[in-house]
Amino acid sequence: MPGQLTIVVRELRAYPKQFWILVVGIFIYVSGAALGFPYEAIYLHSILHISTTWIGAIFGLVPIAVMPFQIWGGALTDRFGRRWMLILSTVAGVVWFIGFAYSRHVWQVAALTAVECAFGWPLFQTASNAMVADLLPPEDRAEAFSVTRVSMNLGVVVGPALGALALSLHASFRQLFLAAAVGCALFVAVAALWLRESKPVVADGVPEHVDEGGRRGFAIVRADRRFLVFCAAALLPVICIGQFGSIFAMYITDTVGVPFRTWGLLLMMNAFIVATMQYPLVRRLRRKNAMLLLSLASLLLGLGMGGAALATGVVWLVLWVAVISFGEIFLSPVTATVVSDLAPEAVRGRYMSVWTVVWNGGASFGVLIGGLSLQHVGGRQTFAAAMAFGVAGAVSFAFLARGWRPRRRAFVRPVP
Repeated sequence: MPGQLTIVVRELRAYPKQFWILVVGIFIYVSGAALGFPYEAIYLHSILHISTTWIGAIFGLVPIAVMPFQIWGGALTDRFGRRWMLILSTVAGVVWFIGFAYSRHVWQVAALTAVECAFGWPLFQTASNAMVADLLPPEDRAEAFSVTRVSMNLGVVVGPALGALALSLHASFRQLFLAAAVGCALFVAVAALWLRESKPVVADGVPEHVDEGGRRGFAIVRADRRFLVFCAAALLPVICIGQFGSIFAMYITDTVGVPFRTWGLLLMMNAFIVATMQYPLVRRLRRKNAMLLLSLASLLLGLGMGGAALATGVVWLVLWVAVISFGEIFLSPVTATVVSDLAPEAVRGRYMSVWTVVWNGGASFGVLIGGLSLQHVGGRQTFAAAMAFGVAGAVSFAFLARGWRPRRRAFVRPVP
């Protein structure tokens, strides 16, 4: 065991310094944002008295409406670089939380959601994923993506813990949102002072004309049938996990009857499981067929969501959130690794932006149908139906596993 730990430490120390600056910055950003985002849907429903249908429409339809901006973000990432897009996206997060704290009407929340979904977290995902792929060779990317997800989930442990403590001390939701804005602003300072650009030199040359078929820009992405089929399969578990982030909170507080603070603690438990187990599990299974790992992830997500439909108290919720957490462990880093392997360097930002649209589009669709179903059908029926998406995703990935091989490309280290 000590020898194995020494090998792991040696491997991690070999990662570039810029990667670790990004990891620390992600932790700061997510810790700050996690003070506020677990309570957004609860705040709208319980404090502003907005119906679950409207909440589903805001967090479901608005992101879908602004998705063209998310795709455009990939072109901007390839053109202007990863660092500036990270800064822009985090400034949008500051605007989101400050605006959310003082919003009182549905249209105000919808407008802020449009800004955040166009230039906020989705752009951050695109640029940060592209930067990780820039900095690490293909054989190290699965572990590197798992490290960034560990950083995110540690942030989701720290943020909700501080949020739950603040609520127990009678802090208001508005104060939590303003504190979240401060956390986002800290990342802007880190990125401006210490983060350097990682865009490969090839992307500065002729980024629009890179493939042998003479295709340019997003035409290269559209012609990649293997990538598009993968995205279609991945959409199913993403729809499933999309309901966990927002609709699930309303379900367990309204239907199961747990206190608001308990949701923050359950989310903290979810993040703790992912943060502690993700890197060792992804590292141990990195040589396995990626599609089989994703099939397992999708199945666990479906079983966890379906099991939550039968939960009658906190003990059962702890069990099913743990199952969801183990599905989440593989879904995010393995899918990001597959996309980075499929993407040519010169259009890496575009591939990542399309993947961001798939991820956020699936999550938004899950929120939309979940919000409608929660109000008109019922909470337990809604989450029983969510299981179907996870099971369908498991079957789809199992089908793709036959003959799946990573598309490895020569790695070009970024020039400072």
